Amino acid sequence: MVLADTSKGDIGWKKWLVAGWAFMECLFFAGLLYGWASINFVLKSEGIYADLCEDTVNSSFLTYSVNNSESSVVNVVMLNATTTSSNMSEVSAKKQPCKPQDSKMALCFTVGSAMFCIGCAVLGYIHFRFGTRVTRLISFTMFVSGTLMMAFISKENPWLMFPGLSLMGTGGLPILVTNTQVSNLFLAGSSSVVGLLCGGFDMSSAVMLIVKIAYENGFSRMNMFIIITVMHSLFLVSTFFFLPKDFISKPVVKQGMESEIPEDGEAGIELLKQNNQTGEGTAAKTELPSLLSCLKQTKFITHVIWLCILQLRFYYILGTLNPYLNRILDGDEKQVSYFTDICFYIMMGGLLTSFLSGIVYDSQKRVFSDGKSQMYREIMPAVLPLALASGLSVLLSILVLIPVTEVLYLTFIVMTVYRSFLYSLGAAFLSAIFPSEYFGMLYGIMIVCAGIFSILQYAFFSWAEAYPEAPLHANIFLLCLVLFSFVHPLYLWITCWKEEKKFKVN
Repeated sequence: MVLADTSKGDIGWKKWLVAGWAFMECLFFAGLLYGWASINFVLKSEGIYADLCEDTVNSSFLTYSVNNSESSVVNVVMLNATTTSSNMSEVSAKKQPCKPQDSKMALCFTVGSAMFCIGCAVLGYIHFRFGTRVTRLISFTMFVSGTLMMAFISKENPWLMFPGLSLMGTGGLPILVTNTQVSNLFLAGSSSVVGLLCGGFDMSSAVMLIVKIAYENGFSRMNMFIIITVMHSLFLVSTFFFLPKDFISKPVVKQGMESEIPEDGEAGIELLKQNNQTGEGTAAKTELPSLLSCLKQTKFITHVIWLCILQLRFYYILGTLNPYLNRILDGDEKQVSYFTDICFYIMMGGLLTSFLSGIVYDSQKRVFSDGKSQMYREIMPAVLPLALASGLSVLLSILVLIPVTEVLYLTFIVMTVYRSFLYSLGAAFLSAIFPSEYFGMLYGIMIVCAGIFSILQYAFFSWAEAYPEAPLHANIFLLCLVLFSFVHPLYLWITCWKEEKKFKVN
């Protein structure tokens, strides 16, 4: 195995090789579920569930065909018998809303995101019980099954998109979860490494944008998903050669003893070498608290509530992006396609914004490193980043209330930064506060709770479709809800200051 034979002289570049490979896995495979808006556009263009649009002009382009002589994409719009030549040009420029089709697409994303979260909890337990390698092999099987189903969706078998999206999403998340432990190889900047991995996770939604662009230029959706399936075999390289069979433990750092720790993760690399050589689980250098005691801690509970609220806000805007754009742009298909692309071009910047969230977190660790109490040193650095994420959710909730085309650019930028802070901090907080052996379980439990809560997005979607003013009312309600997320950083701030004052008095 590559790292099993690492000599002490070349530890540094081996460590970066593992981190770089982990980032590439997250970038290409981990978060494809979040590229749903691009695939939604493609599926609607192919006429998936278009048969539900009765007695109206079809709400979407039913097929795309390529004119071989001119290499241009031709939109084929099917009209019903009542369409006349006088309104033909208007129909071709703007698509008519088809609520049953939009409802099916929203339901698919709701089911997929819920299964994504539930699967995270199940695979989190498997990761805790059986280690990294078994978890990644199960993840590989699920992901490949999902992408193959997405490849073979058709108007005759539209139901394949439900298990396909669910398996693709569920199989992708363990890529992030199992790679997060790589941050333990870096004593300095571990939160930045987590942020970088989460940035790759965020940017992976752009893979679905590439599928959409390729589709518009004549490549079939089937071939694109088969290519993704074949490329995923690279996932097995790290599974068998880079990562240990079990875990990479977090190096123990005591106050005032940082200078005695080997330079930036050498201890972690040594432990990784031992695990690769023996295949055994990590031997705990200190006695671990019980998993139940971690679950019962108030800071974990408030963190879960924080993620539940903010993820619901993100899922709702992501899952309803297509009808939201149609509403803002008055059904102009070209404009909807343009802004769908712009959204995901901007979201590719998630790499930088996720890394930024990690830098903010690590800088706060340095600010509070001189605290007297361990709680103050460990938890206080998370307060500002968590509060920033809540603030971004409020700003996003305000922007979606403004029905102005030019505001869409700012909305997408805030949405990208918001998503990066949400998921980077969601993972980094658990990684920094709790034992790394429990990360998969704690992260899984947190995500499944958020997933169950995010099922409410379908209720919000149904509410928004009920009558013309309903989308405004639903978004105002979500604005009020995200204000409640400030309870988490506020609780942490109060608790840390109380604990610090006790030490100062003594």
